[in-house]
Amino acid sequence: MKKIAAIMFGLLFLVGCGQSSEKDDSEEVSGNVETKEVQFTVDVKESGENVQFEMTLKNNTEEEKNFEFRSGQKYDIIVLDKNGAEVYKYSKGRMFTQAIQYLNLLPGKSQTWQETWDLKSNGKKVDPGEYDVTVVLTGKAEGVKTLQAKEKLTVSE
Repeated sequence: MKKIAAIMFGLLFLVGCGQSSEKDDSEEVSGNVETKEVQFTVDVKESGENVQFEMTLKNNTEEEKNFEFRSGQKYDIIVLDKNGAEVYKYSKGRMFTQAIQYLNLLPGKSQTWQETWDLKSNGKKVDPGEYDVTVVLTGKAEGVKTLQAKEKLTVSE
């Protein structure tokens, strides 16, 4: 009976020690934290007649990230004028497949999408000037917050 009590005490001691020595990764910060995250960026190029959006999702973590998309839509692009009025929304007037889709992104790998906008809002070319571009990734992955990228767009005459 004393052996069993000693073994139980030893196990409780080891379990207690194990818990106190664990590191909390959320508190550990060293080097460039940004390189350890999933990144979503947008590159915006205006050519006079249209705008090319290039969205890149990159897995900078050390584990595979599995993104689930509730439809065929992978992202949404929103362009606002200097007053905050929406002049373009990628998803407006479009239909997407209603099927769950997955994207498995291995560590260090990336996925790129491209989209073109004709610079028209309600059938008319937008005025020259500065615009704010926000791109939101519609997929979700465990442990990854909603990803969005912002960029400025200058429309020339």
